[in-house]
Amino acid sequence: MTRDELNRELRMHSATFPAVLIVYGMIIGTMVLSAMAIV
Repeated sequence: MTRDELNRELRMHSATFPAVLIVYGMIIGTMVLSAMAIV
């Protein structure tokens, strides 16, 4: 999923603030997990 697709999804759902936080949390979580996997 590209960033453009993600932005479109968020706009379509007109995400509320908590939903945005959850999405960003998921993105950061996957980044941390992949970084740990690399290290």
